[in-house]
Amino acid sequence: MMTEVVLKPVLTLKDDKQHDKALRILQKAEEHCLITNSVKSKVTMEPQIIELEMTVNN
Repeated sequence: MMTEVVLKPVLTLKDDKQHDKALRILQKAEEHCLITNSVKSKVTMEPQIIELEMTVNN
């Protein structure tokens, strides 16, 4: 029997200005996930947000 599920999504962003919005979207996705809401086990999400540093080659 499963007692706990840990979700570890990785989200990559081009712009660090979108960090807060990305966290809100991940939280909403967790709240509305049909699978998460249907299991009896404890479900924890540990998101990782990676912000790409854009470089321009001249």
